[in-house]
Amino acid sequence: MNGNIVFGFFYLAATAVLGPKLLVPNLGEGTKAFKETAQVVGKVSEGVHANFAGVENPDKVMAPAIVSIFDAMKASKKHPAVGGHAHGNLEALLNIAVGIVLLNLAISPVFKTVLSLIFIVGALFHSGMLYLGGVFGMFWAYNYTFIGGLSIIAGLVLMGIASLIGIKNEKWR
Repeated sequence: MNGNIVFGFFYLAATAVLGPKLLVPNLGEGTKAFKETAQVVGKVSEGVHANFAGVENPDKVMAPAIVSIFDAMKASKKHPAVGGHAHGNLEALLNIAVGIVLLNLAISPVFKTVLSLIFIVGALFHSGMLYLGGVFGMFWAYNYTFIGGLSIIAGLVLMGIASLIGIKNEKWR
């Protein structure tokens, strides 16, 4: 309903403001990690070429090792709050879309209100908790992200049911 649209725009603004807080500081980290990885790969390359001097094509032996090193470095440098940023943007837009659809469905006002609240709770308890943990260091918040995930899934299923009923039923308009 209108609450989802209003919430969605304000939540999108909040995620846009928090985006630079999450992503910009990590740009330096990513560049540093890439340089460190390139140095490790260079050392491995030298060692492989030295150890496989008699091998016709040592690069074929070296390639899987290089890929493994890059994967390990990439996995170790991920910032958990970046997921909050991406999910926050999507959940804000989802709330806007849900609000628009709810305005046009012919279903009970009580059902509309329940659906509206489910999606707001879903955003706050999913990406909201990721923000609290990742940006503000409140790591306890990660324990509650499942509430948001379950709310969003339940909301999507219930929106499917509401659409099935509400598109055909003009009674509630």
